Amino acid sequence: MLLTYALTTHFEKGYIADPYWPEIAKLIDIQKQSGMNRAKSSANRRKSLEEHLRANGMTLAEYEALEAKAKRPFYMETSGIVIPENQVMSFLVATCDEARSASRPCAPEQVRSRFVVTSWQTGKQAPDGVWERFATVSSGTGQKLSNQRGLRSSPYIEKFDATGRIQFDDDFVKPDVLRNALDWGGTFVGIGASRKMGWGRFSLTQFEKV
Repeated sequence: MLLTYALTTHFEKGYIADPYWPEIAKLIDIQKQSGMNRAKSSANRRKSLEEHLRANGMTLAEYEALEAKAKRPFYMETSGIVIPENQVMSFLVATCDEARSASRPCAPEQVRSRFVVTSWQTGKQAPDGVWERFATVSSGTGQKLSNQRGLRSSPYIEKFDATGRIQFDDDFVKPDVLRNALDWGGTFVGIGASRKMGWGRFSLTQFEKV
């Protein structure tokens, strides 16, 4: 039988989304093809970009709008900032992968067929702050490109409750096992971006059948 459970999670330190939007890929393609990143001065970078845009029928205003969309820091719905379904699923996969076999609600490769999830509503409308740190600049192969570290900035939200729902068949997934796995994963795995740095950790405060 398919069961539906409502869950509430509490985030104290905070959550970072860092979405990889389709607009990011388009923006990177334009910057590579225009050669603007190889130019040594701001004037030459601007010139390279504008020449490329004209040749491809794109205005500077359209480019700036694309750039703004690429920089959106969170997934949004009409209610405000949400933790989207794809990140909830990724969290479940990681939890099932890292937890002891006896504590897993299902095998990691079965998560997407065993569960139906909603996005988690956070009630937040805007970031609470920006986490900044320096990172090694590397190529796609992992080769270090520079001794100078690059500044990375990630907006975050903190001190909030997130609510959502999860559906599953109790012939295959036991509610008590799932509850314990969600609680363990919130503490030791986390959800969203920068999980290895301690972000996205939460406590499960409600898990009730509806």
